[in-house]
Amino acid sequence: MEFEDLLTRSKWSILKELAKGEKSAVEIAQKTNQSIANITQQLKLLEAYNLVKKTKHDKKKKPGKPRTPYTLNQELVITSILKPGIAEKKILKLREADDCHKCLLNLFFILKPEDHYYLIKFLCNTDMIKKADTIAYLKAAEKAIEIMIITEHIKEVRENYSNMNITGLDGKTKKIISWSHNKEEIEAGLGRREEYFINLVENSKELLDKKGYITELRQKIIEA
Repeated sequence: MEFEDLLTRSKWSILKELAKGEKSAVEIAQKTNQSIANITQQLKLLEAYNLVKKTKHDKKKKPGKPRTPYTLNQELVITSILKPGIAEKKILKLREADDCHKCLLNLFFILKPEDHYYLIKFLCNTDMIKKADTIAYLKAAEKAIEIMIITEHIKEVRENYSNMNITGLDGKTKKIISWSHNKEEIEAGLGRREEYFINLVENSKELLDKKGYITELRQKIIEA
């Protein structure tokens, strides 16, 4: 079986569900309208290819008969290019890629093409990929792009990079608005159930998350 065959139809629907968080075969079957037997068979195949793995069942999380949860086991980007002079396919393992590649690849999938240049220029010119533990896209409008930054360099980021105007190749300018905090500030805000911090975490789309803060903070919202 070609590797690409693992990313089609029913198998892809399983992987998409696991990208949202760990789930059992029963939960995946319910979400994808497939039989439990089929999902179980597909999970075994995906596990054999090291794309998913079983995790320990949390008895406190769900009462009743234990259901083995699965989670993604790899972070991959599969790309193809087809044009005169080149026709290639490439598989890149994100866990082995550097932070710059991870951020740029996520950026291309999440942002609209017309916003790519502005954020790439912002990230490269400010060395933010090195300074931040987490960079997440929030939203974009005609004249602004909003991002969340989790960093220990709070003073520097707030003083110098909270609102930065970037001029595009076409001469148009967009403002990069950075909502910056350290992890402790966000945790404290979530503990107080402040709407600002809840919205900040729930609306964030990961561009770079070196320490897995977004997943951790979202779990705190669920458990609160």
